[in-house]
Amino acid sequence: MKAARFVQAGDELVITDIPKPTPRMGESLIAVRAVGLCGSDVHITQGHTPTAYAPITIGHEISGVVVDINGGETDARVGDHVFVNPMVGCGECRFCISGDVNFCASRSIIGIQREGALAEFVVAPTANLTVMPPELAFPEIALIESAGTANHAVRVLDVTATDAIVVIGTGGLGMQALRLAVARGARVFAVDSDPVARERSLAAGAEQVFDPAAGEDLPAVILEAAGLPGGVDGVIDCVGIEPTFTTALNLLRLNGHVAIVGIGGRALTLTPPAHFMRRALRVSGIYGYSNRDIAEVSAHLIDGSLDLRASVSATLPLEQVNEGIRMFVDRENSPVRIVIEPAR
Repeated sequence: MKAARFVQAGDELVITDIPKPTPRMGESLIAVRAVGLCGSDVHITQGHTPTAYAPITIGHEISGVVVDINGGETDARVGDHVFVNPMVGCGECRFCISGDVNFCASRSIIGIQREGALAEFVVAPTANLTVMPPELAFPEIALIESAGTANHAVRVLDVTATDAIVVIGTGGLGMQALRLAVARGARVFAVDSDPVARERSLAAGAEQVFDPAAGEDLPAVILEAAGLPGGVDGVIDCVGIEPTFTTALNLLRLNGHVAIVGIGGRALTLTPPAHFMRRALRVSGIYGYSNRDIAEVSAHLIDGSLDLRASVSATLPLEQVNEGIRMFVDRENSPVRIVIEPAR
């Protein structure tokens, strides 16, 4: 089968022929139909995120068709369209038992520690398959993975219809967090330096959008425009650098909550203790998603309350995967997600 292989940092992925995988007991074979490219894939090619070994096939935002099931509990049948959850836990720790596989100390991820989906076929634990309606497009189904992380952030903030939320950075995860918060009925405000992203945020339901370069005191500008002098209930920081984190903290009301999704390259600094402690501010790091997040996003996609079609900025064949990575890195046309279709 054809596969895009990561060999070493700094090089392009190599399109080559490798043997089609065989599912072991408890695994299924999936014919891959769509794979979303995200920042993690870029970080692998640049050497910032290590893989378990190399060469390895990367790609972890996966949808496809079930070809073979070799045991394991599932509602899926051969021929079903499925989302493939790439997060694989030990199955025995307290986190796996509760469905919070993202906290499992022994977790592995398809496309990082296991052979990934930028290929014609991939194997995955049968229990990691979610059956989706055939009328949903495969690119949308693949984006359930990243939307799961966004849902985790929105869920941790416990967003309700009475809340005011600011999303900083409305790229891939930020746009999905914005849509999910809007779906919960919250007032949502967006911050992004890209005018295309700001327009996209308004179209997705943001009440107002802000350019971080619009004023010296961005929190004051936002809170005045929103009519919220006491601060907002929560902030989702999808950038994760010093200026965005500081902005987030200064936007919060008493006992407000920041969810940090973005991973910047430098240490973050809290505001002075008198501000941070006396205001009882809360900060949560968001890593991945639980089984509950995947189930909630899947349900939203199926019932139409979440539309991920606008997040698919371009679809390319497997042979053009390196062009897709370049488009993502260069931010050409401000992409949300570039989707690779191994079998067009």
